[in-house]
Formats: sequence, C-alpha cells, structure tokens
Amino acid sequence: MVSDRSKVDVPSVEPTVCWVIALKSEAKPIISHFKLDRQSGNSIFPIYRNDKLGHSLIVSGVGQINAAAATTYLASESGAPPWAAWINLGIAGAMDGEIGKLYQGIKVTNPTKEKVFFPGYRFSKIVSLAEIQTLDYPDQVKKNGVLHDMEASGFIDFATRFSCNELVFSFKVVSDNSEQDMKLIDKMMVNSLIGNRLQQLEALLDQIITLSKLEKQRLQVPDEVEEIFKQFHFSVTRRNQLIQKFRKWKVQFPNRSISDLVKEARTAADVIHNIDDALTDLKFDWACTID
Repeated sequence: MVSDRSKVDVPSVEPTVCWVIALKSEAKPIISHFKLDRQSGNSIFPIYRNDKLGHSLIVSGVGQINAAAATTYLASESGAPPWAAWINLGIAGAMDGEIGKLYQGIKVTNPTKEKVFFPGYRFSKIVSLAEIQTLDYPDQVKKNGVLHDMEASGFIDFATRFSCNELVFSFKVVSDNSEQDMKLIDKMMVNSLIGNRLQQLEALLDQIITLSKLEKQRLQVPDEVEEIFKQFHFSVTRRNQLIQKFRKWKVQFPNRSISDLVKEARTAADVIHNIDDALTDLKFDWACTID
C-alpha cells in the first residue's frame, strides 16, 4: 500500500495511543470522549487525532485484512514511535457472555490461519480476561467460553510489528450471545455498548500510558551515547552493542561519564573494546575481593 502524505496531515506530536476500530459506530464514543478531529484529505481509511492528548484513531472496516491494512496505514501516517500503545476496540459475540461486559483478549486465535497470539500486559484487576477467536464470517460455528470477532487476529499480527507485544491490546464488549441474536445489533446499540465502558477504558488507559512511558525510557538512546555516535561510524549491530554496554556501565558507575573510555578510541570497535575491558576489569576486581 502506498502512502500519500500530501493528502493526510502529518501529526506534530507522536501519538501515545493508536486505536484501530472496525466500525464508525464503535469509534464514535472514543472520538467524542477524547475530542478527536477528522484529518483532512482523501485518506484510504478515516483517521482521527488529538495531538494534545496523543491519541490517533483509524476506522478500518470489517475483517482481518482491513484491520491489518489499517494498522499499517496508521503506523505510517501517524509516525507512531515504537513505544506507542496499540488498541483494537470493538464488539464481539459470546455464546455464554454477558451483554455489555468488557473483556481483554489475552489469547487470540485464528483457526483459518492456525495462528495464536498472547498480546498485552494483563489488567486482571480492572477488566475480565478472555480468549478471542477471530472468524472470517460472523455466522461461523462458535463455542462457549470464547469471544468471537472478525479483526483482532489481523490487528495483532501487524501491530506487534510496530510496538512490543506488551503494548498491543484487544478489548471487546459483548454484543450478542445465545439468548440475544446478532441480528438485533444496530448502530445505536453499538454506540451505547462502547459508550457505557468509557470509565473502565479510562482506568485501563491510565495503566497503558504508564507502560508506554516506561517503554519510551527503555528505548531512548542516552545523550552521552548520541554524542559518541556523532564521533564514530557505527553499524546497526555496533550501535545496539554500545547501547547495551553503556547501560551495563551505568549500572556499575551511575555517576561516572564514559567519555574517558572514548578519548583513546579511533574507531567504533575501539569504543566497544574499551568499555568491555573496563567492565571485565571490574569483574576481575570483584573476584579478587571474594577470594
């Protein structure tokens, strides 16, 4: 899919939360609650945004393929960083589920493609946990104890390519069960089902945004390392090595600069070698003390 950035506004702030929602009626409560604005241009999928709050939302349409495509499109158009949280929210059927109850999908299966996912940090104190089975058609055979939708698997398969697995979530509200036929579902009902869960979703978002901030801290390159990158040419592999070794150094010497180890270096390999030697000497000193 080719992205045309001339047709879609590029966000001025990196999103913290990226929503992928199949139906406009499912998305409306979120759009209204977080005051998201529709972005101008002829986007393939409608995109809504609130830069101040750090929320971006895309309406994907029904089905796994649409969910996967919309997730990829939103990642491209929003400039979502690798610490952004991704949320798939919508309705789901459940043979024995309580209408209107919100669940977090902690196991998502796709029987057609024989795929299984275990997404997201679990929030069992805030929301009930469940397995979600993603189907190709709404009238496929369903089973007890499992939620059934048409997007979660496709969404998770692609969202986990843009953020870590712990920051990818699928939340579903039960819309139909063995006692209430899915043919009774209409736009007003869907809007109400999602809207009634906003307080619970806010509690979840507080925790999710905290996780996102922690992941940002973990992934960001320290200023001291950035300065070293400017002095020497590092391959991708050596960049990662330096970041990891720098973190080990800071655990041992939280108040010491690593600059002295860089002064004598002529290449990126020298920098890494000097840090290795310093850390090895430290281990040796500890061994001698123990003896």
